Amino acid sequence: FPLVIGKAVINDYHPERRVLTVPEVFIHSSNIGTARMALAVGLERHIAFLRRVGLFDKVVTELPESARPLLPKRWSKLAQATASFGHGFAVQPLQGISVVAGLLNGGRLIPPTFIKRGRAEADVLAKHIVKPETSDALKYLFRLNAEKGTATKANVVGYRVGGKTGTAEKIVDGRYSKTKNLTSFIGAFPMDNPRYAILLMLDEPKSTPETYGFATSGWNAVPTAARVIERIAPLLDVAPVFTDEEREKLAKEASLRKKEG
Repeated sequence: FPLVIGKAVINDYHPERRVLTVPEVFIHSSNIGTARMALAVGLERHIAFLRRVGLFDKVVTELPESARPLLPKRWSKLAQATASFGHGFAVQPLQGISVVAGLLNGGRLIPPTFIKRGRAEADVLAKHIVKPETSDALKYLFRLNAEKGTATKANVVGYRVGGKTGTAEKIVDGRYSKTKNLTSFIGAFPMDNPRYAILLMLDEPKSTPETYGFATSGWNAVPTAARVIERIAPLLDVAPVFTDEEREKLAKEASLRKKEG
């Protein structure tokens, strides 16, 4: 059911119209469920966590240019609820992917750099932001979303990709547009022991007959990210690991190509 806060009504893009579990909130990209969890945590703890992962601060790298995150001017109940799913709250892409990497690598936030850094130096700079078991739970959710949720088109055979989709309405003339979106996919691979994180964003993607008229992340940013991962994973020396089902599928495809050739 919609979540009503004052005069504002929070809805889901594809409402399930029932109570959802936490994994279901994640794989259905439920704004309502995400907002309810944020409100249950409470404003003080919510803000404390955002501060702990650095989302109130300007990201620092070797480059001189850096912008501060765009935060709500007043943290009302509505601002907290909408910030939980990305409205009224914006960070630099590099900052966002650094936080996600920290959440998925066992809970260690490592400052981003454009210069190659050794593991020993990274360990010294790392800041613990969540417990290892919390990181494991998030890895499960990211992988689950690629298996059953909004990111199924990210499922590159052999590379155990996991991730989260994002479809945000762009601001045009000071108002959220109903026709212009910014879509994204943020994830990592291989999800059982993440080595690489990826963030792909598309500005105002268009719907096509192939996407059945949809222009949301699952139909554009996600498959694009999958194609990128498929090409770069071998170059990054990530060995594919196939399930029995995947081996059978690959064998059938190879046999079909042989017959056609």
